[in-house]
Amino acid sequence: MGRSDHYTDFNQQRKAAWKPDLEPKTVLFSFLGIGLCFIPIGLGLLMASDSVQEKVLDYTYCLRVPQLDDLTLAGPASSYLTCAGYSAYGRCVCEVSLPLPEGLQGNVVIFYALSRFYQNHRHFLKSKDELQLLGQVGPVSSNCYPFDYRNGSTIVPCGSFANALFNDSIQLLSNNQPIPLAKTGLAWSGEKALFKNPQGHALNESYANYVAPPAWTKNIWDLDPETAFNNGLENEDFIIWMRPSAFPNFRKIFRRLDQSVGPYSDGLPAGNYTFRIEYSMCFTSQLLCSCLQRRRRV
Repeated sequence: MGRSDHYTDFNQQRKAAWKPDLEPKTVLFSFLGIGLCFIPIGLGLLMASDSVQEKVLDYTYCLRVPQLDDLTLAGPASSYLTCAGYSAYGRCVCEVSLPLPEGLQGNVVIFYALSRFYQNHRHFLKSKDELQLLGQVGPVSSNCYPFDYRNGSTIVPCGSFANALFNDSIQLLSNNQPIPLAKTGLAWSGEKALFKNPQGHALNESYANYVAPPAWTKNIWDLDPETAFNNGLENEDFIIWMRPSAFPNFRKIFRRLDQSVGPYSDGLPAGNYTFRIEYSMCFTSQLLCSCLQRRRRV
């Protein structure tokens, strides 16, 4: 190849092209035109945001409700009045009131929020086994250490990310009666494809030789006893948790009001409600109850 081959119109960027002459007047009118186009979009988003009713309840230091099994605990445990301190000693239940004098009309969604929890930390983010999450149980990725083995058995799902699963148990009550909340249909369809259970056997048989992460309070095949298909790695609470947050203060969808039940077809009627929480996760937590007229978000 000769030296002259490099001196072509294409290599020297002399091909015909549109080269606008950007004068101040042209740039000014272009910005004004683009700005005018975005004004109705901004007004629409503002109106949609104003239509949201949001209630925020911080239960980090909620007062614990005494339980029968508290009698078996002695010593310093009895001195803790909040679940934040008492949860280290055993099961702790607290209640937070939610007065709704005007009710919540429309689609009602419950989120949980955590503060100062860095899901986007590099070591935390990579601490998982992608093949294991796809249902291929076998050798564990070294990324999962130190949550790869427990008492000589393989942990499924392994890694720090899965071990830190949000596992507070939360009920919404009215006159001490539970309100129906949907546990499925919450995760995105695209992310569901990234989580699969082993095929060919029942979940308790597939995972018989494996153990759950040490911070979990349930077996992997028993995460949702009421819904058979919402267990194992396909559990929607687990899938939503494994979606990394970009910021240390974040919220994730937890439940949606089941509006197929008659009294709640139009939302939550006016009245006094109570959140009953079994405190398990030792982080700053909030409950957010939101109602949307157009979109399902918090």
